[in-house]
Amino acid sequence: MDGTMAQAITRHFEAIGNDELLAGEIYADDAVLEYVQSGERIRGKANIVASRQAYPGRPAAFELHRCVGTPDLQVVELTLRFDGDDPHPVVAIMEFRGGKTVRERIYIAEPWDPPAYRARWVEPIDCDRSEF
Repeated sequence: MDGTMAQAITRHFEAIGNDELLAGEIYADDAVLEYVQSGERIRGKANIVASRQAYPGRPAAFELHRCVGTPDLQVVELTLRFDGDDPHPVVAIMEFRGGKTVRERIYIAEPWDPPAYRARWVEPIDCDRSEF
């Protein structure tokens, strides 16, 4: 991944919950943001920024684990944390045009207890480390 793109993606996720205008700099004016689990779509950079500014809950913090892809498409693996809550694994798929995000789809996973039947083949993942 291009160093400039990596820096922009890192800056974007570090700013969410702290500085929504800075976080919004990554988006093209006609960007689309989709929250897959809730079935929501937000069109336009101004609406994306406004929706994040209106968030009534606790500040969110993202821990970025890795980005892979091409200059036009990046898959970003993250951990989302709300103050006091368990971590949530997140994948963001970001499409770019001219260095700006034109479409972002966010998948937030809820953790579940592992089933006993596959325990003998499994090693646990520590969500506080950057291994997933």
